[in-house]
Amino acid sequence: MHGVDWEDPECIHTVDEAIEYINEIGFLPLFKNEIPGFSLEERTVPEYWWSGNSERDPWEWREIIARRGEIAYGKFFDKKAGFISKKWFPYFANYRRDGYDFDALWDDEKASLRQKKIMDLFAEGNAEAEYYSNELKQKAGFGKEGDKGFDGVNTTLQMQTYLCIRDFRQRKNKKGVPYGWSIAIYSTPEHIWGREHVTSAYTESATVSGERIAKHMMEIYPIATAQQIRRVIGNSAGETPERVKKEKKVDYPANLLKELDIGISTLNEDQMIGLEYAISTLKLEGQGFIEQRFEQGKSYQEVGKSMGYSAQSSSKRCKRAVAHLRKPEISVWIVDGFTGHLGEKNDSVKELRAEFIKQGKLKQATYLDQTPNVLVGISKAQAQMLFKAGYPFIGNIIGLIESDGFWYDKVAGIGHETGSRLVWVFYREGFISKECEAYKIATDRQYYREKWIQRIEQERGK
Repeated sequence: MHGVDWEDPECIHTVDEAIEYINEIGFLPLFKNEIPGFSLEERTVPEYWWSGNSERDPWEWREIIARRGEIAYGKFFDKKAGFISKKWFPYFANYRRDGYDFDALWDDEKASLRQKKIMDLFAEGNAEAEYYSNELKQKAGFGKEGDKGFDGVNTTLQMQTYLCIRDFRQRKNKKGVPYGWSIAIYSTPEHIWGREHVTSAYTESATVSGERIAKHMMEIYPIATAQQIRRVIGNSAGETPERVKKEKKVDYPANLLKELDIGISTLNEDQMIGLEYAISTLKLEGQGFIEQRFEQGKSYQEVGKSMGYSAQSSSKRCKRAVAHLRKPEISVWIVDGFTGHLGEKNDSVKELRAEFIKQGKLKQATYLDQTPNVLVGISKAQAQMLFKAGYPFIGNIIGLIESDGFWYDKVAGIGHETGSRLVWVFYREGFISKECEAYKIATDRQYYREKWIQRIEQERGK
């Protein structure tokens, strides 16, 4: 062991002094490394290591520091143990993750399946989970009958700042009695400090965060070389060894169809037109995400850079666009094809026209295959919303209104108030009657309230 005498001015005597020092300099490896003086080992008394005296033993201090949650502890420096303060952790997270949360890293094919098996245990509903190291290994499917290399995969996730050591605890037997040595408890840094803090440096580029850390290192340890600092800082999650890039083959639209999961893997010409129509119902930003991610085959990181978002934000926005295309009223244009689905709509309009003629509503019958903005009281913007929702003609909209009193829920951008005004226009023009459920809901507040309560109760009962 390398260290100092108890009387040395640089000696750290207690765990509180260690915490104060780590917070002062920002980050510190546990053991001696190639940068002289850059470790807890070199600032403590060698004789006290592994003495079991928690007041003086730095090996015991690491457990106390991890448990307090003021400083992150894990294998953060060249795959070796060390500490990062709460203040500096966001910069390490941004640089090491390269702006990726783990799910986006996986989506961009920059994480291994073995890493995903571990991180799945901390996903969504398990975000606050804590696991003993042996428990984490078993639940992630490593061991004699499963995957190999748990320690290496776990270390990589710590280096990328997706995991850290939350505490050290003894295991418990079936009776709940602790036994054996204390072992590491793993969690995510987000569990300790919250996602907002951990990702707070995502607003700057990963490169800027890396330069910030390197500059701080040079100020504290001016004797360190650029190569030594590079090894301390480590690689970012998105970095790969330099190599000649092969031209990426993009299998569009098969890649988008796979993501949509709507039961088809190839498209005929009419379905392709239907797909283009479905994409046109997205906002311009959503169309851009679909084009760059699926047509151009860009990674979420590349898409994000071109549109001003992080890889994680890019991933979420793109998935939101895909979810819109997956809606039944939108995906039907892809499955049936544009003219195919339009034909079905035209058939329903023909039936409605025949019914109107039979009722003597000749004027109304002539309007059924026109767009709704020809009617006084319906704006172009409202007509566009209806068109994007898959209801291009007056006849189609009448069918929608008569099918459900709360029909406007199926049209993005049109709520109860706007929907009520549109219903009034259709009633005034003679397309629907007072007996129509939508008309009653739009004009009778008490009726609307009763139906709304009834609907909520039905949804709760499902």
